[in-house]
Order: sequence, then structure tokens, then C-alpha cells
Amino acid sequence: MILLVVDMQPKFKASGRGWLLRAVAREVRAAKSAGWGIMFLEYTRCRGVGGVPLGQATHRRLTDLAADYDDAVVVHKDRDDGSAAVLHAAERWYGTGPGNDRHIDGGIRVVGVNTEACVADTVNGLSSAMPCLEITVVGDACNGHGGTAPSNDGHDRITTGGRNVRVLAVPRRKEGRAAAPKRRSRKLVGAQIRT
Repeated sequence: MILLVVDMQPKFKASGRGWLLRAVAREVRAAKSAGWGIMFLEYTRCRGVGGVPLGQATHRRLTDLAADYDDAVVVHKDRDDGSAAVLHAAERWYGTGPGNDRHIDGGIRVVGVNTEACVADTVNGLSSAMPCLEITVVGDACNGHGGTAPSNDGHDRITTGGRNVRVLAVPRRKEGRAAAPKRRSRKLVGAQIRT
């Protein structure tokens, strides 16, 4: 299993939302305790005012969680769809790739920003390239259109038609707003991920 953390870089305003940082940190800790690989996918092509490169690194709060972990790697991409970069890194790292996708035991679990852009494009690209690979998008650890709380906004962009993609929807309150993620013990989070 690989945890894929998409574009959680300070240059993307949505990545700095407290609820999202906590949710992604929860997933990183769970991945470490389960012994999964962790890929931090970073967008390198964005430029700031006057063409000056913006800071590229994933939020340190997240990378520090994996600093002492041997199965964590940073992968760079230059477009919204990071699937080619992920597949290239997985091939080098695990000896996997198109036609050999069953060797990523358990599949890929995806978190990050933004659901309707880079997350959807990367998931759709992975699904098309590796149709046997199980891909799970963690709804409460991805930023959607609104961004003020976890929501299911943007999940409709994940439209591969493939049976290998599963989106874990954000629980809804009765009045239709997204429920805030509940804090869970580390043991419970790990058990939920394994199912």
C-alpha cells in the first residue's frame, strides 16, 4: 500500500487549512504504523510574481512525521496529473509499473489538494494506466471547492469509469452539511485503513 499525499505545499492556500493538515497528518501516521510506503507528490512548475519560483516543499509539519521513516519519498510533477511521476517513482522504488500493478500490495490511498484538480487528474491518470490497481480517495483528507470543512465537492471529477477507484465520502449531517472529522485513536484509524 502507498499513501499518496498530493500538493500539500504552502503555495497552495487550501493546503494550509487546519482541518486538512490534521486529516493528512492522521493518514501519514497511520501509513507509518501500518508499514506502507509514503509518496509526497509536489508540483514544481508553478511560478510566483515575476516568474520567481514559489516554495516547493510539502508542509514541514507533514514531512517531519516521515523524517525517520525509510519508506517515504518526495516525487515531483510538472502538471496537474501527477500519475506519470507516481508511476515512474513506483517503478524505481518498488519495481512496479503498467502491466505490473498488482505488486503494489493493497493499492494507493490518496489525500491532499485539490479534489477537483490535481487529486482528480492524478487519480484518473493512475486508474487509466493501471486498471487493476485499487485506488482509494480519502474524502475527509482532501480539499474540495468550498474548503472550509471536509466535503464531497469535486469528487464528481474522478470519472474514470473504472471499477478500481473508490472514494470514501465525507459523512453528512442531517441538514446536509459535511460533518467535521472526529478524532479517533491511532489504533482505530489503523484498523479502519486495513479493511
